[in-house]
Amino acid sequence: MFGKKFGVIAASVALVSVVLTSCGGAEVNNGGTQNKEATAADSKKSITLWIFDADPMYQATAEATAAEIGAELNYEYIQDETYKTKLSVALAANELPDVFQQHAGKSYRTPVLQSKTVAPLNDTLDSTGLGSQFLDNQLVTEEDGNIYSVPSNISTTLVLYYNKKLMGELGASAPTTWDELQALIKTANDEGVIPIALGGKERWQADLLYNMLVAREDVNAFDEAIKGQAKFTDAPFVDAANQVVTLVNSNAFQKGFLGSAYLDAQELFKNDKALMWIDGSFNFTSLSTVMGDNLGYIAFPKTGAEEIHSSTIGFQNAEAPYSLFVNNSSKNVDAAKEFAIRMSLKLNDEFVRKGLPGYAKSDVKSESQNEQLSAYATDIGKTTKTQAMWFGLLSADAGQEYRDLTQQLYGGVLTAAQFTTELETLLRKAE
Repeated sequence: MFGKKFGVIAASVALVSVVLTSCGGAEVNNGGTQNKEATAADSKKSITLWIFDADPMYQATAEATAAEIGAELNYEYIQDETYKTKLSVALAANELPDVFQQHAGKSYRTPVLQSKTVAPLNDTLDSTGLGSQFLDNQLVTEEDGNIYSVPSNISTTLVLYYNKKLMGELGASAPTTWDELQALIKTANDEGVIPIALGGKERWQADLLYNMLVAREDVNAFDEAIKGQAKFTDAPFVDAANQVVTLVNSNAFQKGFLGSAYLDAQELFKNDKALMWIDGSFNFTSLSTVMGDNLGYIAFPKTGAEEIHSSTIGFQNAEAPYSLFVNNSSKNVDAAKEFAIRMSLKLNDEFVRKGLPGYAKSDVKSESQNEQLSAYATDIGKTTKTQAMWFGLLSADAGQEYRDLTQQLYGGVLTAAQFTTELETLLRKAE
């Protein structure tokens, strides 16, 4: 869904111990000052924050927010997949930090709300007047009328990055159609270059690729099927599944990709080992920093009946965005609420500064973008529909079963027909 070390903002109070001696046994006269300073230090608000987003922007923004409200910050970055496990355990044991980030989608948001461990933010949004800064429909109101989170990221989408240096060495061009993609995969393999790096271990990259292939067959296929107006065994789903099989059989991905972690696959791309990388738009900044002008981007190719700008796959939806939540058992719950809200607004400023659409009002001016990010922004402006990733629209249990099923398709355990038949059964049961 845009650092990787722990940061602590700590205000230290220097206590000077003065020992005065005199013949008359004079008293130490600065004890009162020392006590006042010690009390001030002890009473300073402390905020513990967990973040899974590796972009250094998050730590810098958190530090600035803590300084603004006069709080001590204990910042902890946790690698994405480790974070998911750690947060699940913390939710069950009610051992949460003061503020924590959560992934987009019902599969992740629902368990947080059901845990009854997060604090409503309505009072602080109103009392500080900061609630009015958020744009319409950007704060999620739950059925009980409460707002429990604030955004921590803008809506990001699936994109196709490529390595310009490798593309040039192959004498090839970025693909715009399914046939061109197939030809490029063959050329890369013939030259000993990995065509597409894919982190299959965590399942989500492969899952989103299948989502995109379906959308390129029929932009409305998923929405109609999930409403019961069509079936998951219909042509768009089967055709897209067959395309997955074709990609696997043509060695489009690195050897052992199903066991490759997301970050391992990313390293292959960043270090000139893989020609292409199918990932989220949230990585433009970090990839540009490492790869510079070698980073290329195109809209995902036309692989079916739909045109290139007919649709894309988004990492979140309005009901379950990337969010910051506040632990209702926090010892500094009021400070934590204000911190989360102010941090959300500061993050919004950073997105706007990069030339991206924000979720709140901002006085920040957009700065010049790099060429690839500008091209992406233009494409998003032309895109007719952003289909939220399927996983984010499913319950936690159904979402996990669905991703396990998709893994079996990529692993060759299921044919396209078998996969879509089981998909129909699973998602009907989940309704």
